[in-house]
Amino acid sequence: MKCPNCGQWNRASLPHCFKCGTVLVRDDSYQTQLPTDELEEKLQRTQDELPIQYRIDDSGNESPRQDPKDQLALEMRSYHERKRRGEERQRQLRESSAKLGYAPRGSSHGAGYENSAMHSPIEYDDYTESPTYYGSSSETYAGYNTADFKLPKKHFRRSFGIRRILPILAVIFFISGLLVAGYFFLFKPLVLDRNVIPEEMMPEITASILNDAAAHTIRIPGEEGAQIYIKELRKSFMVIGGYASFQVQDYTWYELIEENPSDKSTWLPETMEVTLTPYIRSETGEQVPLPLIQYNINIPQSPLLLISPTSRYIETSMQTYKIEFQVMTNSQVYINDEDYSSFVNTQDGLISYNAAISPIGENVIDITVRSQYYRMNTVSLTIYREVQDIPLELDPTLDDESSKERMPIFGTTRAGATITVLSPHRKLDTSELSTMGKFNFDALFEHYGTNTVRIQADYPGKSSTIIEYNVYYLPNPNTYTTRAWAINDGFGYQDLLANLQKRVEKTQVYVMTGEAIEIISEQPQLVVFDVSDGKTANKLPVLLENESKTKWELGKRYNIYADAYGMYDNMPRLIARYTYKPKN
Repeated sequence: MKCPNCGQWNRASLPHCFKCGTVLVRDDSYQTQLPTDELEEKLQRTQDELPIQYRIDDSGNESPRQDPKDQLALEMRSYHERKRRGEERQRQLRESSAKLGYAPRGSSHGAGYENSAMHSPIEYDDYTESPTYYGSSSETYAGYNTADFKLPKKHFRRSFGIRRILPILAVIFFISGLLVAGYFFLFKPLVLDRNVIPEEMMPEITASILNDAAAHTIRIPGEEGAQIYIKELRKSFMVIGGYASFQVQDYTWYELIEENPSDKSTWLPETMEVTLTPYIRSETGEQVPLPLIQYNINIPQSPLLLISPTSRYIETSMQTYKIEFQVMTNSQVYINDEDYSSFVNTQDGLISYNAAISPIGENVIDITVRSQYYRMNTVSLTIYREVQDIPLELDPTLDDESSKERMPIFGTTRAGATITVLSPHRKLDTSELSTMGKFNFDALFEHYGTNTVRIQADYPGKSSTIIEYNVYYLPNPNTYTTRAWAINDGFGYQDLLANLQKRVEKTQVYVMTGEAIEIISEQPQLVVFDVSDGKTANKLPVLLENESKTKWELGKRYNIYADAYGMYDNMPRLIARYTYKPKN
């Protein structure tokens, strides 16, 4: 406490001033202990006044006791009373401290006193300030200094703070703004946009046709009358109406490129990017380069129409198989890397090829075509011929078409084998079978169109071998047409519907004249005809499959000879063999 005489601060426990000896009178508000005597006495008195309960057991004995809940309630009330007094005491101490202020202390005090008297530092927005401490002069009285002086303030800057971060953020935003502005106002206009062509100066490129070939029309804008030279074309074009216009055929870019059929890496791609290099002639006569013109072109495949067979996978038992296909004239044709180009123009691009088929399972036939102004095209056929335990072959000179009802068949097999003909035939000759393995017979054809000849060879201890050979039987027109019945006279149509199964078995020939009213398919060509030809009140619809040499057109009238085949959508179906122009 502070001495009222000399103003020296003394410990609260000292009865006299340490400096002048004046008696120190303590304030009651600075008592260090709570007045607990009165509280304890009150608590003891309250406990004595608690109600007593008497408990009687089964023997009639009484035992006094206090209820634990009453005891607990008394303790809680005592606790609340002590808490209230403590809070009141703390309030008094805070008010007294606020009136007296900080106590000065000298530099000669020990470390323990220094630490106990240290006040908390004062924090501001961006730094921490320690409070002002008072030191003492060199004069010492009984261990205490007599003169006081101020110690300097110390500032401790915090590592992070709003005032420290804001300048850094401002610098970052400023530099970022400079970079963005430099990109949009300097780098982009001077570097990136330097090579960008204005939209009004962009050339126009559109697909077009030139001499029945795919081409592109190019229009380059320029000053009226200027000359624009195209390096790749070695031509100059004048600007007329604001544009220099010209056409370039697509095949110009690839027609001289050689393709090797056996090396697919040399084949042309489906698309190609082409580049034109234009120059404009200046007033001084110099050629100033213009921006390059680039566009893509499609390279079409060489036309290749497979006529026979109609599918890519075929099974046969013959040692040869006839393949027919159509290409453009002057095309290059390769079959299994062998050049057949010399046969292209003999039949206007129609090529017939007898492929040798070995009894090894799958035989692959690759057909490759390169036509003018087209890229390479290839078709791969797989012809399966079963492995034979007993060799059985037919004469390779046999024809696959016949205009007669029978045809001689010649074949060879293993000497000593047995030959059985499973299809209609007559005159089987096996006189040389046991020695030379040769045999022959006459095959009989029971219906028009394709007839299958089936032959079986057997040998002890070997699996049977069966081969099949298809022959297309069609009599010449003089013979075929004389067997025809009229179908559009009313009676013929109804008779065909009533006796369809019988007419199909005998392949009855019918003649009809009518108009093509609907095309069902093109390959094979299936067309619905109205064969009433105005002779009946109602239409007489028939479905005809075209196996003649004339291609039908919708809406035209034809005179047709056909044989019964079956039913289609409640109408008769026939196969047309010959087509002629109507007589009237």
